[in-house]
Order: sequence, then C-alpha cells, then structure tokens
Amino acid sequence: MAGKMIDLKNLNVQQLAKMKEQVYKEVSLIQDSLQSLKIAQKRYISSQEALESAKGRPSGTSMMIPLTKSMYAAGQLANPEHVTVCIGAGYFLKLEIDDAIQYFKRRVNFLVERMEGIQQIGLEKQKLQNVVTEVLEMKIQQAQTENKQ
Repeated sequence: MAGKMIDLKNLNVQQLAKMKEQVYKEVSLIQDSLQSLKIAQKRYISSQEALESAKGRPSGTSMMIPLTKSMYAAGQLANPEHVTVCIGAGYFLKLEIDDAIQYFKRRVNFLVERMEGIQQIGLEKQKLQNVVTEVLEMKIQQAQTENKQ
C-alpha cells in the first residue's frame, strides 16, 4: 500500500476484510505508541518538577528521591548544584541542575513533536479504516441483495 493507490471498489469482500483488519491493527499500534509516549512525557515532567523543587535547597537537606512513579527513597541532598540524570539504557550524566532541567524540557518538547506527528498519522489511518469499513459494508449489502434476487 505504501505509495500505491488502490481503488477499494475493485477489491472483493475477503480482500476488504483483510485490509480492514490490517488497518485496525495499525490504528491500535499507533494508539499504543501514543500512550507509551504520554507515559514517558509524564515521567520527564515529573523529573523536571523534582529538580525544580530541589533547586536552591542547601546541602544536607532531607528529601524523598523518586526512584519510580510510586517508589521513593529517603535521602539527603549532597550537592545542590549538580545532579546525576539517567539518560536511558543505563547511562547517566552528571549535570548542573539548570542544565538537567533544560534537558528534561528538551525531552518533553521532542516527545510532543513526535506525538503530534503520530497523531496526524493516526487520524489518516482512522479515516482509511472508516472508508474501508464503508466500502466493505456496501459490498456485503450488494452481495446480499444479489443473493436474494
């Protein structure tokens, strides 16, 4: 289908049903991808907010360190000017706190751009799904009408 126009009216019922199923799977995959990106976006925003709340606190300040969304560990702020940031795949960076905040802002902006692009593709796939369903229903009705005659 990529780059090739198909006249749906020339397809038979089985081909349309298969195409409908394929497009449905693609739409579901797009929705799952968007959901995963939204979860990542929330994690980045949460990390950014945690850094902003730690900014300016003196050394030795007791605080709860977010390990996951729902698990925290008690700790003390050793160096309020520098933080260690997990950048994925087990890699960490030691950054100044303002640089770390900017890192998370850039990551959020990157995800927002990707989500907007994926949403556009998702809308196009949903339109295609609706058209395929419409043509399939028309073909089924047509076949039923021909069988009654």
